[in-house]
Amino acid sequence: MAEEKRTRRANGESAIYLGKDGRWHARVPMGYKDDGTPYRRHLTRPTRKDLVDEVRRLEKAAGRRFRAPARQAVDSGEVA
Repeated sequence: MAEEKRTRRANGESAIYLGKDGRWHARVPMGYKDDGTPYRRHLTRPTRKDLVDEVRRLEKAAGRRFRAPARQAVDSGEVA
């Protein structure tokens, strides 16, 4: 029998998993810190439904103020 191919989540997507403690955990990307590293919120809830509701609320809030890290310009040394 052919197994289903597992796919990976894209960068910036939330991760939801059941922890060893029996609670549901989520990592929700909220944007970037001033130094360019990602800022992630960690949530725990007793049920998956409660966690998914909270993750959706946070993702919606992050979408309004999500900003990519500033990129530095590279000087090629050419003079126009």
